[in-house]
Amino acid sequence: MEDAEAKELTGRILVVDDDPHFVRVLNRILSREKFRVTGTTAPCEAIELFGRSPFDLIICDLRMPDCDGLNFLQIIRRGNNDVPIIILTAYGEVDTYLEAMNAGATEYLNKPVNTAELLKVVRSCIRKKNHG
Repeated sequence: MEDAEAKELTGRILVVDDDPHFVRVLNRILSREKFRVTGTTAPCEAIELFGRSPFDLIICDLRMPDCDGLNFLQIIRRGNNDVPIIILTAYGEVDTYLEAMNAGATEYLNKPVNTAELLKVVRSCIRKKNHG
């Protein structure tokens, strides 16, 4: 049953990370699973993209030069938007975890990301949003 559900699960995902290689890798992983992925290395562009069209999930890096993931998260949440947001970081400190969760992150994953774990979390977030 789980596999059949996973195959039917689709959604639009916005990926925001200042590392273009990482954006491409996530795009490849998620596209193979039939998700429609939009990736950007610019948080400001991501906010514009999000304002223009609905996404079912956002995956965002925590530390970026222009606008960090927490600021990005707060901007999205300020609009009373309940889109699930997964924060990714290579710096998995407890205080940043708590800050991210308190700011409204749905999940918090450490880099390097385990593909199976990422897909499990992505499916769970999209399933909750679709059936929430």
